[in-house]
Amino acid sequence: MIRTAAALRALPFALAAVALTACGNEPAQTDNDADSFAARIGKGKASPTPGPAATATPTIATPLPGAAPGAFAKGTLTDPASQNCGAPLMAPFIGKLADQPTRAEIAKTLGRTNNLRFVVFGSGDVNPDATNPRLSLMLDAQNIIRDARCG
Repeated sequence: MIRTAAALRALPFALAAVALTACGNEPAQTDNDADSFAARIGKGKASPTPGPAATATPTIATPLPGAAPGAFAKGTLTDPASQNCGAPLMAPFIGKLADQPTRAEIAKTLGRTNNLRFVVFGSGDVNPDATNPRLSLMLDAQNIIRDARCG
């Protein structure tokens, strides 16, 4: 019984000694280039070419009539169906400050003030819907008009 108690008291010191000896062993620094990575995963040398060449050149569709210039995004002013809310009419206002004179000019160009909203930065998500007659003008943190969306 006395030996067991002495062994239990000595156990924390033995574990501390083992832990301290492990502290000095640091792994060798490995390089982060392609050949080193290939060697680490057992493939030997890295391949000099990334893979086979593309089989076909991608083609870019021509814009549909009535769409604003730019990459197509459903419900935005680049969507021809967005004419339901007047989004393509807002192309000249993109990048302008949404101050009172600009808002008045937008209402004049649009021909209405109903179904028109200015969505301030951080107010949440707005799901574009090209079939909705409401026009949403998206503003950034500096109150600059960045996009026009139906919905």
